[in-house]
Amino acid sequence: MMRVKTAFTLAEVLVTLMIIGVIAAMTIPGLRKNADMQEYVAGCKKAYSTISGAMRAAEMQHGDFKRWAFKDGDNASIQKAFDYIAKEQMSLLRQCGIDKDGCWKQTRNLGSGNFAFTSKTYGLGINTISFTTADGMNWNIDGLSGTDHGVDTGATIGFFVDINGDKKPNMLGYDVFTFIYDPERGIVPAGSDNQSKECSSAGSGVDCAAKVIKEGKITY
Repeated sequence: MMRVKTAFTLAEVLVTLMIIGVIAAMTIPGLRKNADMQEYVAGCKKAYSTISGAMRAAEMQHGDFKRWAFKDGDNASIQKAFDYIAKEQMSLLRQCGIDKDGCWKQTRNLGSGNFAFTSKTYGLGINTISFTTADGMNWNIDGLSGTDHGVDTGATIGFFVDINGDKKPNMLGYDVFTFIYDPERGIVPAGSDNQSKECSSAGSGVDCAAKVIKEGKITY
């Protein structure tokens, strides 16, 4: 009795490999994007925890923020804030000083164009100070006043953070988030008081932190 040997032909193998390749090409980018989004969400939450803890520790050591005599647009105030919060309470990898380049990459809006809070080359504003922490996050401390970035407060400080440092996309709402100090509530994610109004594909994305932390995802 003859036994008939069965096997795939070369053409069948090639067709199978082609189908697998097409499926992979369709699914892998989506999986990679989802993984990136989850990394950004985790980074945002970590940054929130880090700056909240540093601010609490600074106030325990130096008294309430209102006693710091902080003034928006004042270099001495920005330097004091950096010394109290970052230098003393956070593990620093590098510090670039007031209005100095080197610790921040140009930030882009969520919608289009560069974020307009700066006139300098690498995304730094006037009377701001930037630094990088040991976990690779870039930070920028800026003075704020009135209602800024979806949080109602008076003269205070804001913290911009690029959670993956110099790596792209350097975009608000994805890897760049904002946190603001409120004397009554402590550190508050930007967008807490305006339902993250600017957090859309057509907005700047400057107030996305509250939305991302609340929802635990990035869907815009």
